[in-house]
Amino acid sequence: MSTETLAAPQAGAAARGRRSRMTASRRAKYLATAIAAVVAVGWSLPLVWTLIGSFNAERLTSGAGFVPSQLTAENWTKLVQPDGRAVNVFVAFFNSTVVAVCATVLALVVCSMMAYALARLPFRGSALVLSVIVLAMLIPTEVILVPLFQQFAALGLLNTYGALIIPHVVSLFGVVLLRQFIANLPVELTEAARIDGANAWQNYRYIVLPLIRPGLATLGILVFLAAWNDFLWPLIATSTPSMQTLPLALITFRSAYGDNEYGVVMASTILAIAPPLLVFLFAQRFIVAGISNTGLKG
Repeated sequence: MSTETLAAPQAGAAARGRRSRMTASRRAKYLATAIAAVVAVGWSLPLVWTLIGSFNAERLTSGAGFVPSQLTAENWTKLVQPDGRAVNVFVAFFNSTVVAVCATVLALVVCSMMAYALARLPFRGSALVLSVIVLAMLIPTEVILVPLFQQFAALGLLNTYGALIIPHVVSLFGVVLLRQFIANLPVELTEAARIDGANAWQNYRYIVLPLIRPGLATLGILVFLAAWNDFLWPLIATSTPSMQTLPLALITFRSAYGDNEYGVVMASTILAIAPPLLVFLFAQRFIVAGISNTGLKG
């Protein structure tokens, strides 16, 4: 029996094995996609129901069906004209937007500079500073609320945008995150720029920042969400309705309308979750890139 005769059945068996493995891989992929689609639909149903309920003309939506019998925009107009029972939600929306955007921009600048100094400008005690930063991340925020309140009271910054923004500017996690990004960059890039005459600022501005954009985007999203959803610190630092952020305004709306008009509460809820949801959907790929590039995989 020739070698060609023996090789033919073996080649056919190998081809069938490859086709079988490919078919099994496709089936597993389709099954995973189907499961993910079911989970996504289940997760989005409460959000869709809340959106529909915000246009429900019935005062009580607890007994209404998924599709209301009559639609109205009255629930949304009460966000602007709350009949004296609650604060103006759009004022709170503006406050939350100012706080979240300013905190995000400042945090990106401050944290990236601190991370660059720890990763590329070695100084005596830099390792100790990094260790202290990591250990400080273990301290709960609630522990420092009283001294933080006393500091802002001494500075006369309570009930101002500064009091709401400054606590989010220095993110210890953001410093560690960006420091890891910068440490993973090839040292030869900054060394070559230094040989060509670039100083530390030019290295930071033109070499490092463009290369850590996924990390900056990840940190920006996290800081924006933290500042937007913060409830405890604005509750302590503000004392007038004109300075309230959206989470505080939602509590007022729930107590004012929650027992009688769920549609108004649902409209305020949609207004609150829409910006962070859009930000996350737009930039979720940066979060994935940031986690993969820093080795923070589970």
